[in-house]
Amino acid sequence: MTTPAHTMHRFEAIVGRWKTSGVVLDEHGRQTMNIDGTDEYEWMAGGGWILHRVDVMMGDAHTRALELIGDYDPDAGTYAMRAFDASGAYSTMTAHPNDDGSWLFDGEGMRSTLRPSEDKSSMSALWERETGTGIWVPWMRMNFSAID
Repeated sequence: MTTPAHTMHRFEAIVGRWKTSGVVLDEHGRQTMNIDGTDEYEWMAGGGWILHRVDVMMGDAHTRALELIGDYDPDAGTYAMRAFDASGAYSTMTAHPNDDGSWLFDGEGMRSTLRPSEDKSSMSALWERETGTGIWVPWMRMNFSAID
């Protein structure tokens, strides 16, 4: 389904190129590796989709992914997120806008709260993973700085 462009305006705060940094945490909250690279969110022609490119180092591993965001579900108030990585794996999540301007990205066994700054110069995200017992634990803490 094509998402009408007017329903996508909420993504304006994250559209752009970002310097990405962060850490991966173990189940006890200890840092296990650094994250460093770039994320880019770009409008596709017509404005009904966002193309998200990820190019980061997670420790010694180079991670590249493409994600399409759109396909608004008005009943749920969410957008579909479909990500594909360089290994051939893919995943689906949903994006839910919150009243405070943040986003909840929710998938099977993982979720993230992304908080863009009001001036669109930075963002932060806390990723959590579900332990299998219904408990959510911090997984990744990430920061994004706008690249001019």
